[in-house]
Amino acid sequence: MKNLLTQALAVAFALTSLASCTKDENKVTVAPSGTLSLTASTNTVVLTQLNDANNAITYNWNAVNFSLSGTEYTKAPAVTYQVQIAKSADGFGYPAVFDAGANMTKTITVYDLNNGLNAIGIATQTPVVVYARVVAVVGTDTHTFASAPVALTATAYPACVAPNKDTWALVGPAGLGWPSGGATEDGIPMTWNCALQAYTARTNLNAGDFKFRLDKAWSVNLGGAGNLTQGVPLSLNGANLTIATAGTYTVKLTVNGVNGVGTGVTGGTVTVTP
Repeated sequence: MKNLLTQALAVAFALTSLASCTKDENKVTVAPSGTLSLTASTNTVVLTQLNDANNAITYNWNAVNFSLSGTEYTKAPAVTYQVQIAKSADGFGYPAVFDAGANMTKTITVYDLNNGLNAIGIATQTPVVVYARVVAVVGTDTHTFASAPVALTATAYPACVAPNKDTWALVGPAGLGWPSGGATEDGIPMTWNCALQAYTARTNLNAGDFKFRLDKAWSVNLGGAGNLTQGVPLSLNGANLTIATAGTYTVKLTVNGVNGVGTGVTGGTVTVTP
């Protein structure tokens, strides 16, 4: 397949000597060395906010090179790749786009894939078939050199916005240790979960003490005591909590009394389950 590029793309290739040419024999033709073929690590994904940091899917494809004809400028143009996802096999006018640079592989996290699926407007919390393709980007052309679409059945969760700009982190030896006081230091970040209306993390924890603090400062911190799997009431400046056995846990933190950024916190609860 050959693509007859316009004067604008000629400029993108820095073919300034052609910028004013209008004769057919001076137009630039770009030809790919082969056909793009896309493969996926899975054809079904179920996305949950608790797994935001995990990888959702990996796409792989073959490399293609391009040659120029119709001009004395013969240097092969630079090629980068994009994975594009759309609601229909031929609906790539407004896709979710994941740049891969010059690589022939792209791993997309749960967080990024969910954001892309929400951006193209699919229904959430139910399986929906969408389509992915890889595009070889030559100059400013992001559509012409594309693979055949590959179907993906995806279950996305609704776009989630935290109720305020507060940030909470789990601190202490059970996590990454006690922060030493630097303004940029903190422990394991907790992510707001819209469905649970709580801050959550799925993370590895050590045997040891921990508590929660707000906005990388000790002025507001929560602690307590009790059976973590059943839920522990938390209070301001409460006692250190304790993980008895190292392992991978789901931590769920609810905060009571928040009425603004960093203000109004009166307590909360925490559950920690394997």
